[in-house]
Amino acid sequence: MASLGEFVRITARRMGLSAVVFAAGLALSGYACQLHWQRSEAHQLEQLGDTAGNYASLLRQRLEQYVSATRALAAFFSASDAISREEFDNYIKASRVFDRLEGMSSFGYLPRVPAARLAAFEADAARTFPGYRVFAPRPDASDYYPLLFGQHALDPLRADRLRGIDYAAVPARRHAMQRAAAADEPVTTAMHTALRDPANRPVVLIFAPVRKAPTTAMPDAQGDLAGFIFSALYVRQLFGTFDDGRLAQQFDLEVFDGSVSAATTVFDADNVAHALQRDRDHVLAHRTTIAFGERTWLMYFYAKRTQLAAGSLHEAALVFAIGMLLTLIASYATVAWPRYASGKRAMRDFNERFAGFFEHHPFAVFALDPQGRFLQSNQQMARELGVPRETLAGMPVTRFVPKPERQAAARYFGDVMAGNAVAYTHQVQSADGRRSDLSVVMIPMSSGDTVSHVLGFAENITDRKRAEAALHASRQMLQAILDNIPQSVFWKDIDSVYQGANRSLLEAAGLHGLDQLVGKTDADLRWKDQADNYRQVDLEVIRSGVPRMRMQARDVRRDGEACWIETSKIPLKDDQGQVTGILAVTEDITARKYMEEELFRRANYDNLTGLPNRGYFNNQLDEAVKRAHRRAGLALMYFDIDRFKQVNDTYGHDVGDSVIRLFAQRIRFVLREADFVARLGGDEFVLVAEGLNEPGDAVVIAQKLVAAMAVPFDLAGTPLPVTTSIGVAWFEAGMTPEGLVKAADQAMYDAKRAGRNCWRVAGG
Repeated sequence: MASLGEFVRITARRMGLSAVVFAAGLALSGYACQLHWQRSEAHQLEQLGDTAGNYASLLRQRLEQYVSATRALAAFFSASDAISREEFDNYIKASRVFDRLEGMSSFGYLPRVPAARLAAFEADAARTFPGYRVFAPRPDASDYYPLLFGQHALDPLRADRLRGIDYAAVPARRHAMQRAAAADEPVTTAMHTALRDPANRPVVLIFAPVRKAPTTAMPDAQGDLAGFIFSALYVRQLFGTFDDGRLAQQFDLEVFDGSVSAATTVFDADNVAHALQRDRDHVLAHRTTIAFGERTWLMYFYAKRTQLAAGSLHEAALVFAIGMLLTLIASYATVAWPRYASGKRAMRDFNERFAGFFEHHPFAVFALDPQGRFLQSNQQMARELGVPRETLAGMPVTRFVPKPERQAAARYFGDVMAGNAVAYTHQVQSADGRRSDLSVVMIPMSSGDTVSHVLGFAENITDRKRAEAALHASRQMLQAILDNIPQSVFWKDIDSVYQGANRSLLEAAGLHGLDQLVGKTDADLRWKDQADNYRQVDLEVIRSGVPRMRMQARDVRRDGEACWIETSKIPLKDDQGQVTGILAVTEDITARKYMEEELFRRANYDNLTGLPNRGYFNNQLDEAVKRAHRRAGLALMYFDIDRFKQVNDTYGHDVGDSVIRLFAQRIRFVLREADFVARLGGDEFVLVAEGLNEPGDAVVIAQKLVAAMAVPFDLAGTPLPVTTSIGVAWFEAGMTPEGLVKAADQAMYDAKRAGRNCWRVAGG
């Protein structure tokens, strides 16, 4: 009975100690739950700040594309003295700016109209737009800037309703135009309401100056101001569409122009300005500035506190559950106290074996007692912590754990003391303040059913984590850049199977995500008819290892419209130099092709007749003379309109221009397909005829030209007789292009002295 009573007393003492441990564990678990809740919210807010920074970077790139598109159209207008309505519309259509730049609502051209020329300008514009007039011209203005050409992305008739409105009449716009003209760079207006818009939508406009083309005498001079190109952006559409709406799901975005006030608000997602008032329900996650056409936009990204709390609730509940589990384990441990003695014996055995087993291990190796204090460590562990190994024994491990990491470290230590092996990564701070990232594995060492100590292995992964973070950041930045450039970028393996692409390529293929592209070939996509050709080019690059650059070809867009594309493909190689696939960049260059063709036409052809001009003729004559040195049969004819000055003096220059156009048409009807005819200027023309057998063949052509003018010209019902005098020069060995022109010119004057309306052969 005595033994039974002693057993009952001992058991009662142990159960009382276990209850105390349980109560303490419950309190600590609640405290840890609260701390983790706060730390989780701070961590979520930090992640949201990084995400907001990425959104701001993408928006900055998108706004620069808006400015660049406006600048490009201004450069197109500056390259020419006169742009027609059709050329303006074709440029907008070919460049696809409304498809590429969400939020861009319209483009327009505002010519500079001096007040003295207002009536003449309205009369000229009325020829293209019947009834055109400038609405409510300002009486004190020296210049007007009325809308002439315009395109609207959403409402095709809106340009007609605004045509003739003087945009400089709006102070915000006039101020931006003045700054753009002074800086010769695009400038953005403050936000204001769109003109004559029933919905009163807020807009900002970008104005880019158009300069007159430099003269021949001063090719490098800056031309006078000819007007402005403007583009308009619907502000709400801009912020709601540039990232497919993902921003609005995470943040309440507020944007201010220059300073934070109600009057400078550019955009407010929920129409509640949190930056202007204290709002406990919203937390500022990130703020930054964006320079946009000489304006500075302040951006504030707010997160809802309820969203942060929801994300922290689950983790806090998990911490509390783990704390309770540890509390139960600790309570149980107090009951098993007698086993402590056997654990002490096991520790002595461990200390004797530690030095022999782990001293030269490449990882840091250590042993901790149940209170988290160092029992043993190898030399590598001492180097990681910057403390001599002799003084490390007895120190708590938490001394080397930064405060933000201690809660997690304690949780892991609790897990291993509960008998579970754990592996995790956390930071340590050495005695000299140096921080390192360690990959830690901890294993419970037991004596019977009790954990007597913990054996740990730690690998320094600082350099690896930095490399991984840099790689992840670079990949995110690269994908963000690729998704926001107009070119299509994609990469394939050696079997021409797609491995990745940017958003532009997905849109061109009519796909919604990478999962619909990866694993497919060109034969599975919209352009399957060209799959064999694309595969052939892929194989050439893969087999040769040599890039194929700037390949141009005609193509058809998704809407069925013909276009020009330019493609470059380069080989992708592994570290052994073996080709593993290809990287390709494709760009729609239709607008560039259109501009190149237009610039070539303007540089080489006469606007009045459509015939080649003097410069183009000189180049063609040089080549023809080179060919004639190898094989004869070249004749040059120089001719003009008889008494053309009398026509101008009698009927005026407009009739004179009509005579020149009709004269050029009749020339075309007579000539062979191989003949080259050009207008040198005024009423002077030249004809290069190659492949002739003898000089008589040239005389036959001259006879046809004279005969073609026999019928009087019909000018608005008035017949006007027109004749021509022609000089014919036959190429002889040794003649230069200049000599050939001189001979033909002299022969033409011989024809005029012979009475006109005839031809003469040089030297005849």
